[in-house]
Amino acid sequence: MWLTTSFKQDILRHWALTAQIALNALIGYAFIKFLASNWGASAHKDAFDIAYSVPFLLMSVSGVTFLEAVITTRFSTIREGHREQANAMFSSLLSYLLVFAACVLGLASLFAAQLTELLAPGLQASAKREVQDLIVLFMPLVVVLGVGSLLSAILTAWQAPVGTELCQLISRSGFLCGWVLFDYTPSLNGTAISLSVFGACGLLLIWIMFRRITKFHYKPRLGDATGEIRSILNQGVGLLLTAILAQAALAYLRRLGSLDGVGTIAMLSYALALIYPLSILVAKPIASVIGPRYIRYMRSGDLLSARYILLSSCAGLLLLTGSVSGMIYGHSQEVIEVLLGGGEFDASVASVTGSLLKLAIWGLPAEAVSRVLLVPLLNDGRRHAVSVIYSARYILQMGLSYTLFSWMGRNGLIWSYVVAVVLQVFLEAGYLFYVMGQKYPRTLVKTTSGA
Repeated sequence: MWLTTSFKQDILRHWALTAQIALNALIGYAFIKFLASNWGASAHKDAFDIAYSVPFLLMSVSGVTFLEAVITTRFSTIREGHREQANAMFSSLLSYLLVFAACVLGLASLFAAQLTELLAPGLQASAKREVQDLIVLFMPLVVVLGVGSLLSAILTAWQAPVGTELCQLISRSGFLCGWVLFDYTPSLNGTAISLSVFGACGLLLIWIMFRRITKFHYKPRLGDATGEIRSILNQGVGLLLTAILAQAALAYLRRLGSLDGVGTIAMLSYALALIYPLSILVAKPIASVIGPRYIRYMRSGDLLSARYILLSSCAGLLLLTGSVSGMIYGHSQEVIEVLLGGGEFDASVASVTGSLLKLAIWGLPAEAVSRVLLVPLLNDGRRHAVSVIYSARYILQMGLSYTLFSWMGRNGLIWSYVVAVVLQVFLEAGYLFYVMGQKYPRTLVKTTSGA
């Protein structure tokens, strides 16, 4: 049986996005390896981590990078019969984003010292000055990340296989090519400039693709943007709040880490950075398989099969990630040394980072299961419930960070993350099965009356 053209295109888009995710994880690891080899757990690495987080923190406030689903849905509904309206909406959103970025660039440059004091009060004076310089150099990434996310979200409505992290992928890839091929090791300021320049190159590439696929023309306009932007924000206000809380929780963790001493921020970053790619690696294939089947079962009213496939996949995932976590727990320092060891990342840094990873790794099962549960939650139209659950997690994490840090030091910061993400999974699972329980009696009544 020959595959239809549309089915082949779906397969190609799926694998193109999967390849981007895998490549982004690989490049992300190589980037962390570069930082570890050259700066280890020094005050310079602490300064870099604080400054590099600022563009992501600021873009969460704009809402663009975390409202991709809403933006994609809006453009999907008007792309065919209302091209002029779609072009006008694009121009309005881009104008709003550029004005926001310009204001942020100016304010962050003017108040870099105050921002540094807010984010990392415990850093040494020399490290704080380094953070201030790096914040200014990283500011172009606000435009790169924001505009790149907007263009990627719209391209998704045109079913183009462009991930939202493509700009970041190109930014790091170009920089790492210089390091690997030419043995070029820049200073921290040079690293910031290189990431911004290569990020701009990535944005230019996406812009060329965007113009060719959508045929849109940018026309600067703000007067008509208010209603369109308000409509998108109304649909995604919960996601926007969740995004801000997520960045706030990470920023607060780094703030407390700066009070613990030199290198704590760096070692926390190393330990937690390994959890995200692992959760993607083990959960993404399962979510992509069970997601469509769950949706089909729910639409056909076969709630028993939907519940079975969800329970069995989550149980298998828990067994897999629990086993992986147990193996890493028993050899955490060895894992860290293999992945990041060398250069400035010596045995003493590996020992402390390994002890943090030994705690953080128990967040992996919850992170992985959460990614699987997110598919049915969003399919059931529970976007606001998802926002509430995730927001509760980040609020709890900040509260636990404050409490446990004074008691357990840097280990308390890791425990606050683990406890919060485990609670999130319990809330997701409990709410999801409550919703399915509410639907099941109604389906049973219909089936019985039909018989």
